[in-house]
Amino acid sequence: MAYWQISSGDGVVDLEYIFIKLNVALIGPGHLGDYFDHKQEYQNLADGHILRIFAEEVIVNDMFILKRMVNPRTHEWEIKAVGQVISPYRFEPIFERVDVSQWAMQHCRRVAWKVPKQPTIVHGGGAPIRFQRVDDSNPLMIKARELMND
Repeated sequence: MAYWQISSGDGVVDLEYIFIKLNVALIGPGHLGDYFDHKQEYQNLADGHILRIFAEEVIVNDMFILKRMVNPRTHEWEIKAVGQVISPYRFEPIFERVDVSQWAMQHCRRVAWKVPKQPTIVHGGGAPIRFQRVDDSNPLMIKARELMND
């Protein structure tokens, strides 16, 4: 089982609410359609490697850490939720325009999220990249394991 950090956006759109309420994790861009139907075109995009990882490397039962940056100078992150991936990759056209920003985030994984009972701040370990794997020594992963056992 792998752990992955996924960003909850820039604060303009309340992605935490969308992710948690709908039990999903979403990334974009999705304007080309299903990843597997347009694999080559997505791989030619600047962020194509992120889509490839999300669609091909994540497996059912992996864990997602939904995070938001608190302070970039002190490298503080808040864990908004931790969840287990419960579906393979899916392309969901309903997420073509997410909220007022109209982000195209149709690449989807179903996730059983667990929300911490109180704010959970972690120092270090996060990255501004919106989606990436975390290793065993990462402070986000250590805290996420604790939260899952609460």
